[in-house]
Amino acid sequence: LKSRQRAQVCVLGSPPREVRRADLLPSCFSVPAVMAGEVRGVLAPRFRCLLLDHDDTTVRGTDEIHYPAHVESLRQLKPGLEPCSLEEWFARNHDPGVFTYLKSIFRPEEMDREHAIWVEAMEAAQPSFYEGMPEVLADFRARGGLVAVVSHSPADVIWRHYDAHPLAGRIRPDIVLGWDTDPERRKPSPWPALQALERLGVRPEEALVLDDLSPGIRMGRAVGIAVAASGWGHSVPVVQEYMRRECDYYFATVPDFAKFLLPDGREPTSSL
Repeated sequence: LKSRQRAQVCVLGSPPREVRRADLLPSCFSVPAVMAGEVRGVLAPRFRCLLLDHDDTTVRGTDEIHYPAHVESLRQLKPGLEPCSLEEWFARNHDPGVFTYLKSIFRPEEMDREHAIWVEAMEAAQPSFYEGMPEVLADFRARGGLVAVVSHSPADVIWRHYDAHPLAGRIRPDIVLGWDTDPERRKPSPWPALQALERLGVRPEEALVLDDLSPGIRMGRAVGIAVAASGWGHSVPVVQEYMRRECDYYFATVPDFAKFLLPDGREPTSSL
């Protein structure tokens, strides 16, 4: 997929750039005709559908669950091997990808135990949502927006994270496409994005991929969907450089993203 020719993408507005709170110019962007007008008395979102990453975009999955699980796997299976840093773990998830990286460390007969340790860690902990993300999703859904979660975490785990939140009834996604043992059915393969578009009845130009790492961006590019970086989860230089270069939009904070997605510019609020 690294050699795949970059797809031509129909995007809203100006060329790729970093989007900052003080640098948002809503008049620069046009809203697709299907999204014009109002939904439930408020302006419709800029995109009809979000293809939303989960870990490190919506919840603090890596630093609270996945990286500690990796450290524990090394402790049990490779006690003489020093774990990589959290920053390096993010970089390895970015490139060459988590599965490829793990196969470079563990022998085939060790991978089952590594996977079991990861599953045990996910069952034992509930990651926190990034501040403001549940409110953004609730506002987006209230305006008629559709949400498809595309993640490398298992689908049942993702559903559990949403169902445990106080705003569950307002932020629950329409569909979740999680980890699949078949690499052709998980990002960066285009299959999850194509499935989401088909099942939700959405055209590529009506959707936006929001992700913190390259697999989601490559997936979106392969399908012709606009891609945006969620830059609030970590600040790994190699990842930031890639995301700023390859994404149509880069959002440093959740409020930046909210002001872009919800075109009246108000920061969503909610009482629990």
